[in-house]
Amino acid sequence: MSSTVYSSARIEPARTQRVTLVDLIDRLLAGGVVVHGHIRLAVADIDLVDLDLAVLVAATDKAAGR
Repeated sequence: MSSTVYSSARIEPARTQRVTLVDLIDRLLAGGVVVHGHIRLAVADIDLVDLDLAVLVAATDKAAGR
């Protein structure tokens, strides 16, 4: 059984609607998305590699600030 938790009881959840993959990609590129990650490779509690990554995914006109 799955359930959805909402932050406020006063706000009713929006009705769901189908979204195509093309619509989803269009929305992501129009607004832009930042994906942030942290990777640490260690052996025997000794850090060998420590990477902090951030990737911006946006349309070129949004990324250029136009």
